[in-house]
Amino acid sequence: MKRFTVSIPKELKEKLDKVPEINWPEVAKEGVIEKLSKLMKFEDLENRGEL
Repeated sequence: MKRFTVSIPKELKEKLDKVPEINWPEVAKEGVIEKLSKLMKFEDLENRGEL
């Protein structure tokens, strides 16, 4: 599996640290997957002339 690094503001990191039971990297990964899926659907509709 490949890795990439995301920088976040110190204040956000402090808030995330207050909820250690959440797997934040997994939450971020799911968000990226969801966004990419939406973009791909949009491109598909655009390519078919449905937008």
